[in-house]
Amino acid sequence: MTLKAVGRRIAADANRAGICTHYSFDMDIKPIDLAEGLAFADDVREGTIITLRSDGRPQSSDVHHAVADGTIVFSVLPTRAKVFNIERDPRVVYHVSHEGSYLSFDGLAEVSPIATETHGPAMDILIDAFRAVAKKEHPDWDEFREAMVQERRRAITVTPTSVVGLIRPVWR
Repeated sequence: MTLKAVGRRIAADANRAGICTHYSFDMDIKPIDLAEGLAFADDVREGTIITLRSDGRPQSSDVHHAVADGTIVFSVLPTRAKVFNIERDPRVVYHVSHEGSYLSFDGLAEVSPIATETHGPAMDILIDAFRAVAKKEHPDWDEFREAMVQERRRAITVTPTSVVGLIRPVWR
C-alpha cells in the first residue's frame, strides 16, 4: 500500500468517526527546488535551527534569519547550546513555516569567530548578517560595533544541501 493510500484510509476513517474532516491526503506534493525554498525562507524571517547534542538528541532554537548568497544567516551569543553543538557537529536542519507552508533544509553550519574588535573579519560578518536580517542600515554603526564586541557575538551561516516540505500554492 502506498503512503498516499494509507493517508486516504486514515482520512476516511477520521471522516467516518466525525473527526479531522477538513484534511485531504490527495494533494500532489512536488519536489522543492533549493532556490525556491530559499526564496520562501527569505520572506518568512523566523525559523528554527535543529542541532545535535553530544548524546545525539536534537536541540532546537528559534531565531530570526536572513537568506544571503544561498545561505541562511543569523547572529548568536557565544554561550548558546547551538554554538557548541555546531562546533562539534556541523550537520543541522533549519525549519521555517508560515500559514500552512513549511520547509526543512538539511545543511552544514559554520560559526564565525567571536567579535573581539570593532573592525575586522568577524565584525564584517556580523554587519553583513545585520543588514541581511534587518534589511536596512543600523542607525549608529559605532554603537552596533561596540555592542557586538561587548556581547562577544558570533554569526551562524547555514549552507543548505537539500530541502523538503510543502509550499502551499494558495498562499503563493
